[in-house]
Amino acid sequence: MDYNKAHIDEDKYVFDKRLYVVFLIVFTEILGFTIVIPVIPFLGLELGLNAFEIGLIVSVFSFSQLFASQVTGKLSDRFGRKPLLILSQLSTLAGFLLLGFATTVIVLFLARLIDGLLGSNLTVSQAYISDITPPQHRTRAFGYYSGIFGAALIFGPVLGGVLSTISFSVPMFFGAGITAISIFLVIFFLPETITEKPQGFSLRFNDVLPIKETKQFFKTLKVRRILVMFFIYNLAFFFLISVFSLFAEAQFGVDVGQVGLYLGWIGLLRVVIQTFLIARILKALGEESVLRTGIVAMIISMAVLAFSVDYLFVFVPLVFLAYGSGVIRPVLMSKLTNSVTKKETGTILGVNNSLTSVVQIVTPIAGGLAISYLPLQTLPILSALFFVFLLFFSRNKS
Repeated sequence: MDYNKAHIDEDKYVFDKRLYVVFLIVFTEILGFTIVIPVIPFLGLELGLNAFEIGLIVSVFSFSQLFASQVTGKLSDRFGRKPLLILSQLSTLAGFLLLGFATTVIVLFLARLIDGLLGSNLTVSQAYISDITPPQHRTRAFGYYSGIFGAALIFGPVLGGVLSTISFSVPMFFGAGITAISIFLVIFFLPETITEKPQGFSLRFNDVLPIKETKQFFKTLKVRRILVMFFIYNLAFFFLISVFSLFAEAQFGVDVGQVGLYLGWIGLLRVVIQTFLIARILKALGEESVLRTGIVAMIISMAVLAFSVDYLFVFVPLVFLAYGSGVIRPVLMSKLTNSVTKKETGTILGVNNSLTSVVQIVTPIAGGLAISYLPLQTLPILSALFFVFLLFFSRNKS
C-alpha cells in the first residue's frame, strides 16, 4: 500500500463523522451535568446540610458508579455501545427530574443514587472513541474529547449559576431537557460499533466489582503503572475539586453564580488548550514531557489557591489548573487504551472508572471534613503534595 494514501486514510479515519456525533452527544451530556455542579452544594446548604453532610451526598453518585461503571463497560463490550448509552442517559434524565423536585434531603439523595447507578456514559463513550480511532491517533482524539468536555464546562456552570438565581429547580429541569436531546442523538445518529453479538450473558460478583480484572491488569507492569498514575492524579485533583463550590464559598466568599464563572473560565481555557494547542504541544514535546508540564502546572495551581483570598485573583491559578487537567487526562487515557487490546478496551476503562469512583467516594467526604474542622488551606496544600508525588512517580519507570 502506498504510504501517502495510507496516511491520508488514517487522518480521514480520525475525523470519521461518527466522532463528531459522539462529541456532540458528550457535549450535551456534560452540559446537562455541569449545569448542576455548582448548584447542588448550595442546594444542600439551603436544605440545612453542613459541608461534611454535603460531601456525603456528593459521594453517593460515585459510590453508585463504583458498582455500575464496570458492569456498563462489560455490557457495552458484549451487547454494543448504543443500547448502553441510551440506558445510561435515561437514568440521567430521571435523576435530573428528581433534582428539580428536590425539597427534602431524601429526594436529593435518591436523585444522586439513581443517576449514579446507571447514569454515567463516560465508559461507553470512551470505548466508542477507541473503537473507531487508530492507536497512534488516540491521544489527539481524547484531547478533542476533553476539549468538548471543556466547552460544556464553559456554558454549563455559568448557565447553572444564572438559572439558579430564578430557582434551584430551573437548572435541573434545563439539564433534563439537554439530556433528552442527547438521547435523541444516540437513537437516530449514532451507529453501533460492536458487530459480534454474544451467545449468552451472566452477571457475577466480579462483574460488579472488577477484582479479578484489576488483579490481572496489575500483573502487567506497563498497565499497572498507568492505572496507579491515574489513581494518584484523580486523588490529587478531586480532593479539592469535588468540594470546590464549598471551598470557594468559605475561602473567597463567593455565591453560586460566581462559582459558575470560575468553572466557566476553566472550561474556556480547556477548550483553547485541547482544541487548538494540544496537538502542537504533543508534537513539540512528546507525551512524557507534556504529562510532566501538566503535573507541574497543577502543583502551582494548588499552591497559589491555598493562599488566595481575592475573588478576581483566583482566576490566575485557575489558568494553571485548566492547563494541567487539560493535558494530563488525555495523555493518561491514550496510554491506558494503548496498553491493552481492542477487546479489552471496555474492560480496562471500566476498571479505571471503578478506581476513579473509589477516589470520588472518599474525596468529597474527606474534603467536607477538612472544610468543617481544619484550616481551609489544608485542601489545596494536600492536593499539591499528591501532585508532587505523582511527578516523582512519573519519572520512575521501574
